[in-house]
Amino acid sequence: GKASGKAIIKSLFNDPDAYAQLDVKEFTFENGPLGVLHAGVNFNKELEQIDIHAVADDGPEHQTLINGYVSPKRNYIDLGIDAQGTSMKFLENFCGSFMNQVEAWGDGHLNVVGDLKNINLVGDLTAHGKVHLKQLNTDYTFDALHAHAIPDDILIENDTIFDRNRNIAILSGGIHHKHLTRLSYDLDIKA
Repeated sequence: GKASGKAIIKSLFNDPDAYAQLDVKEFTFENGPLGVLHAGVNFNKELEQIDIHAVADDGPEHQTLINGYVSPKRNYIDLGIDAQGTSMKFLENFCGSFMNQVEAWGDGHLNVVGDLKNINLVGDLTAHGKVHLKQLNTDYTFDALHAHAIPDDILIENDTIFDRNRNIAILSGGIHHKHLTRLSYDLDIKA
């Protein structure tokens, strides 16, 4: 996106202090648009970490709240993400080998957490919308698809999805990863 704002750095070599207030128009995450990002970032001297408080605003019913920190000293991250109608378009970047045309939105709480070399995702998200599954050449819609993220896995268990004629199919399985890299998929659709 296009960033604007103000960043202040003081006493870089003696008693460092830094903070910034940034606005990023056309903010994207993994090529998925999330609106305008309003971010407050500051260096927390006491805990020696960078505190982040941000909102990605994509309209009145589409907000993504991001609150947490990155600690270079402890080599650790913990960012809480509250999805409130958050666009799931970014899934095309992760799952593009088998899905595209993602028009879906999610609600829930996730944490990007862990050692900076071993970052993981934990939490729960419920989504509604539609996706196109390439291998089946079929669009599926879903009203309340639940995804449960645990370290190195994003699990879906017996969730109902619908084809264009509202025929029911049951989706189960997971998206497996190694610290958000080397993704593999194990998804079963029973129609």
